[in-house]
Amino acid sequence: MISFKQYLSEQSVPAGTLHVFDIDDTLLHTNAMIHVKKNGQTVQRLTNQEFNDHTLEPGHEYDFSEFRNARKFHDESKPIEPMIRKLKAIEANIRSKSDSKSRIIMNTARADFDDKQTVLNTFKKYGINMDNIHLHRAGNIPGNALPAEKKLVYIRRYLHQHPYKEVHMYDDSKTNLTYFATLKNEFPYTDFIGWLVSPQGNIKRFV
Repeated sequence: MISFKQYLSEQSVPAGTLHVFDIDDTLLHTNAMIHVKKNGQTVQRLTNQEFNDHTLEPGHEYDFSEFRNARKFHDESKPIEPMIRKLKAIEANIRSKSDSKSRIIMNTARADFDDKQTVLNTFKKYGINMDNIHLHRAGNIPGNALPAEKKLVYIRRYLHQHPYKEVHMYDDSKTNLTYFATLKNEFPYTDFIGWLVSPQGNIKRFV
């Protein structure tokens, strides 16, 4: 890992804001479940929130087939309207100011869906322009680390590419936000602001 002094010497001074949005129970309510299996049989079914803090027992494995089903995501997801409006307002503000230093990303614990275009059409259905918003899928990262740890991989990648002045993360998981706050130790010249999202789409500062 490069030092922050070296990082700054290779980049510009911190500028702009990175906005990081979770998907499940942050932008959309979804009913997909993760199956915990043993010897091919489902022994437990986890919601998205339960999965965030779940530790896999020896001999068990995850089945993410419902979470990879793009048609289920498109047809059954319900928008969390206040958060949809917030994302669109941030995107419009960045665009109106031609703010090349700021950007929005989505960062989900899911892996790849089985149909990319159907997923993009889901966001389009709710008026979200995905042309400049990349959907990162932390579930593609191998290993049994918590989703909260895997999500940090992408945020670190952006910070090494560009020294953002602020990073705002919107998530319904306290665990994800707690891990997010630890990035301050690695990037002391960036402000990390975590927003806890309620089921109704209200936010309050968590870190």
